[in-house]
Formats: sequence, structure tokens, C-alpha cells
Amino acid sequence: MVVCPQCPDEDDSKEKVTMNLYSSPTLLKLASQRLLREEALAISALKELPRDLFPVIFEEAFTGRYTKILRALIPLWPFPYLSKGTLIENSNLETLKAVLEGLDILIAQKIHSSRCKLRVLNLRNTHHALWRIYEGSYEHEGLPEFMTQKYPVENIPDCRENKELTVTVDLKLNKDGMDESATYLLQWAQQRKDSIHLCCRTLRIHGLPKAVCSKIFKVVHTGCILDLDLSFLYPEDIDFLIPYLTQMNNLLTLMLNSIRSDSSMDDDYEELDENMSRLISSFPTFRCLQNLYVNDVPILENRLKKCLGCLRKPLKILSITGSFLLQLDFDYLHYCLNISELKYLNLTATYLFHLDPDSLGFLLEKVKDTLESLELEFCLMEESHFSAILPALSQCSHLTKVNFYNNELSLPFLKQLLHHTAQLSQLTYEVYPAPLECYDDSGVILSHRLEKFCPELLDIIRAKRQPTRVIFATNQCFNCSGSYVYDLETQHCLYQKVLLPD
Repeated sequence: MVVCPQCPDEDDSKEKVTMNLYSSPTLLKLASQRLLREEALAISALKELPRDLFPVIFEEAFTGRYTKILRALIPLWPFPYLSKGTLIENSNLETLKAVLEGLDILIAQKIHSSRCKLRVLNLRNTHHALWRIYEGSYEHEGLPEFMTQKYPVENIPDCRENKELTVTVDLKLNKDGMDESATYLLQWAQQRKDSIHLCCRTLRIHGLPKAVCSKIFKVVHTGCILDLDLSFLYPEDIDFLIPYLTQMNNLLTLMLNSIRSDSSMDDDYEELDENMSRLISSFPTFRCLQNLYVNDVPILENRLKKCLGCLRKPLKILSITGSFLLQLDFDYLHYCLNISELKYLNLTATYLFHLDPDSLGFLLEKVKDTLESLELEFCLMEESHFSAILPALSQCSHLTKVNFYNNELSLPFLKQLLHHTAQLSQLTYEVYPAPLECYDDSGVILSHRLEKFCPELLDIIRAKRQPTRVIFATNQCFNCSGSYVYDLETQHCLYQKVLLPD
């Protein structure tokens, strides 16, 4: 048991201070604000408004919730794309309604305004600056760069809906259903399915009300879904989703999180086992899958070959966390062609202490030419396991991030590990466990020892390259979850309640 001297009296009431920067409004912005205060005048002026002023007026109308002006802007929008992901939030339901009413006006027009070129309304929260939505011309200059990198609708093989307008969106479903804005949008799209193509790029299902889910799939084309997140589901939920999963043949990212039976009864376990097998049997459908995340999913052991062997493309990301794997699974990974181009490998909280150390070395050898991020946090690895990966680790020249936190290493071996990672010139983020010498025989953290050891440890790295961000951290206190952290920025041993934020 690890216990820190601060526990249990440490005060964790520290507050983060956010600096709000003030910038003076531009003349254009002031003029727009003045115009919007005269609502009738603003609406009448839209037809004569210069093209480049539309994004400015839209932003001001959206921020100020001038719904009548928003409604009037849409049928005159002079660019092919309009992107405003924050519309699909409860706090913006009225502005969402105004924009959709503007689309209704556009749909109803028999003769469209010559200046209106709107084809795609993007309601995904993609954080693009508004001004970027009108760079380039869809018809003549090609798609803007930021759109071509995000898989435009036209490039998705099974997304060929020949409809005048497309609305792209991310949807989240939980045990209580969807929020008010998403519910309204879905009903609106269902009523206009002959003229509107609702294209869902990311679908998150965190708990499954089946009736609401069925409504989603009546409106959303499964071939449009690129990212699917299935969390907090039960065996019967998986069984319900299988027919839809087998149609998602353009899926790029699949996340499975906390899928389990609701009791320890043998019948429930068998049902989970059967439905997990059916889920894995749908993997051949995912012909484009490149990113696979599996967290806290039981009975994954002895199934990696079935999961990965049927994929059509090599994975870029493989994340298996909070799970249990067998030696057979790791033996297969060494020969698996579908991890030969892996860039991100995360095995956090997947216990590896029972494995043949050489199998880990073989795995790293397999991905050494492409790997950019390696996370082996809280894997209960022993020094023999690290010894097995060191030769291959030294050859992972593209690595930018390593995380070995919460594994048990002595001070001499930690120094040996650092001599290898010091050779990796691309590393910008490194997390290492505090050596075992930083605890007493009872597991109590001895922070002064960490303070003493770390300068020498950092010097090992500095002898080869200039580090960017390096962290040495003790295990978390059993009672208060606090840790002692020594990092490159402070170069002091500091107590932290939250150890390593993402």
C-alpha cells in the first residue's frame, strides 16, 4: 500500500485561474453590431450585402441570437459551406431552429437566389474558425484544405444521396435519450428526408434506449458514420446493434468501452460471451477501420486474432486498456500484418506481468518503424519485461510520446531505461515511474528521495538531447490518490491530487 505524508490532511481546494484577454472590436464588427440593432433594416440590406460581410454578420447574429436575421441569412448564403457546431447544443436551440427555418425557406424556393450557393450545413463541433468556411469555391477552385482532410460527403462510397442539401452532425445517445437540440434536428430531418441528407459522422452511444436508437437509424445513413463510440452497454444492447453495425462499411474509428453483463450469473456471462463473438464477427464489414479502442471489455482474451485478422487495412491506432490478454494474444500480434503500420499503441492497465517478456520485445520490434506513441502505464511490468523491449525501443526513431508510469523499476534500471530513450530525438513527452528507492518498506512515499534522484536522471537525457517535457511520478497514495511529481518545468518535487491530465 502506497501512503503519502500529506494524506489525509492535504488541502485540495486549489483553483485554476483563467485569464480573459480583451481585444478592441474592429470597425467592421462595430458596424455589424450597429446594423443588427436595426433588425428590419438589416434584413432588407442582406440582398445587397457584399459577399465577404456575410460571415461577419452571421457571427454577430449568432452570438447576439438575432433569430430573424439568421433565418433570413441562410437562403442568401453565398458560400457552399456553413459550419457552426455550437448550434447543436441545448443552449442554442432557438438559434438552431432559426437556421433550420432558413433552410426550409431555401428548400421551398422554386427559383433560388443567384447568389445562394449553400450545399452543406456542418453542425459538427470541429472548432474551425468561421472565416475558413468560405475560402475557395466549391464549383471552380475545389474544396478548402480543411474540408478535404475531413472526408467530404462526396468521397464516401456509400454516401451518394442525390439531394440538394446535406446537414452533417455528430450525435450522442445516452440512457436518457438525446438532448433537446439533437431530438429536434432528427425530427426535422425525418420530415424532410426527400430533400435533406442528414449525414452523421460521429455516433456516440453511451447507454441504449432502443426506441430512440431505432429512430436515429431511420434517418441516418449507416454508410456515413466514420467514428462509432459504444459505451456502458449490456449483452442485449450489442445484440440489438449488430444489424446496424454490419452496414457501417466506412467506419474509421471504433471505440468499445465498459461492455459487460449486469451480474456475475453464469447465464449472463455466457450471453455476453456469445454477443461479443457476434460483435467481432461484424469486423470484416469495417473495411476502412484504422483506429480501434477497447477499454474495460471483459472476455477479450484469446480474441485478438479474430478482431484484427479480418481487417482490410492496417491499423494506425490500437488501444487496449483495462483489459486482460493471454500469451496467445501477444504471440499472434507478433505475426499480425494489420499492426505493421501502427502509430499509436496504448496498453494502459492491461496487466502484462504474466507474459513472456520476449513477446513484448517482438511486438515492439514489429512496429518500431512507424510507432509515434507508446503508453504502458500501470501494466505491472517488471524489469525483465523492460529489458526485453529496450533493443527495439532504441530503434523507434519516430516516437514522440512514451508513458511508463506506475511500473516498478529500481533506480539502476531506470537509469538504464533513460540511456535508451535519450537516443530518441523526436520525443516531446515522457513519463517515468519514480524508482522503488522512493518508498520505504511500508510503501510510504519518500518525496525527498525523488527530489534528490531526478536531477541526475534528467542529466542522462540532457547528455544526448534537449528534453521538452519529462515527468517522474510516484504511485498514487492509497488513501487520497495524491502523487509526488518532479517535472522539467518546475524541477521540484510537488504534491498533486490529479497526476497526469490528458
